[in-house]
Amino acid sequence: MDSSYIDIVQLQRNIAVSRDVKAYETLFTHFYTPLIRFSASIIRSREGAEEVYCDVMLKLWDLGAALNNIDNLKVYLFISIKNASLNYLAKYYKVQTVDIDSIAMELHYDGTAEDDLVFREFSRNLAVAIKSLPAKAQLVFKLIKEDGFSYKHVAEILGISVNTVEGHMTAALKKINSSLRMYLRPNNN
Repeated sequence: MDSSYIDIVQLQRNIAVSRDVKAYETLFTHFYTPLIRFSASIIRSREGAEEVYCDVMLKLWDLGAALNNIDNLKVYLFISIKNASLNYLAKYYKVQTVDIDSIAMELHYDGTAEDDLVFREFSRNLAVAIKSLPAKAQLVFKLIKEDGFSYKHVAEILGISVNTVEGHMTAALKKINSSLRMYLRPNNN
């Protein structure tokens, strides 16, 4: 078994039933990076995202035994972060925006110096292509490609239909494919 794997359902049970602080710490750490990144994409503030994250995780702890009633904790947390981030914006900025410019796509490649140069150029152009997408399409793309959510879960998180998610993803992939065509099919330029 992969040592980086954690059983979220078991941690959830341990927190709900036994009030296991170690299980809570593990869960807190496990979701920290993706949920901070998601919140920061909405409110454009790392500090604000950390505040939102801590508030949501505290409320999770306060659920006690009711935590067992949550079927998919990951989706529940992303929805909670989205709602708390929007509330944060309403409270502090009186504005509602969704912007994911601060989310970085991480790509890794090992090759020659020439390959490295081409890869860096490709990565830069990929980031530009993603940032040129409409805000909602960017958000859908990142939730699916980076966070590994299904279309159904993205629809739940964002409060839109699965068909709308599919539409955003199709448009995003077409635009990215068009922007990166020279890298994807170098002999067809």
